[in-house]
Amino acid sequence: MNGPKDKSRIEPRKEPKQKRSITRFHSILGSAESLIVEHGVVQMKMTDIAAHAGVPVGSVYQFFPEKAAILKALLDQRLVRLKQDIANGLTGIVDRDDARERVMTFIDHAADVHRTNAIYRELWAGMSLDPELRRVQFRAHEELGILALRFLEPFINHHESGCRESRFLLITMLTGSVLRCVAEGHDKAESLLAEWKLTMCEMLFPEESLKAA
Repeated sequence: MNGPKDKSRIEPRKEPKQKRSITRFHSILGSAESLIVEHGVVQMKMTDIAAHAGVPVGSVYQFFPEKAAILKALLDQRLVRLKQDIANGLTGIVDRDDARERVMTFIDHAADVHRTNAIYRELWAGMSLDPELRRVQFRAHEELGILALRFLEPFINHHESGCRESRFLLITMLTGSVLRCVAEGHDKAESLLAEWKLTMCEMLFPEESLKAA
């Protein structure tokens, strides 16, 4: 897959190092998140972020060249948390039954986070509008798939054909699609979530599928 043509437009112009800069950086991101939740990604403007954060608009541009860079920073924050949640949820698995239950529990947790935090709905929308952010999202799915495989590989079917990395990438992408439905409040989101949990376990632990609740 081709990389972004202009990576600089979705990356912070500089990383804050001093305490004051770090505080301002996070204040800007917090204001952006509040405005996104209240008005949506499309309506959010850099001038509005500056006014909400109580800083000159130049301070916003000092860190972020444009709105896409803010969206990526918000995504990066959540990606760090999600990776930690995966590590916490899948560390110390004892057997296949435990692995299956851990996966189901994690998906329920992720769904609840998307269901109760409007920022996820808007981030999904923002990612879909920008080609470079869609590439970032794809790479995030790759990273999450590799991380989940690291914990679950000892417990999945080792006689199946195919590339495990590709299978876990597919799982993370499909999980993301279902979670987007949950975040957007689609009428069939909950039934899709329940069906996906069963389908995913059939993919990972096929002999366990008959035990699915």
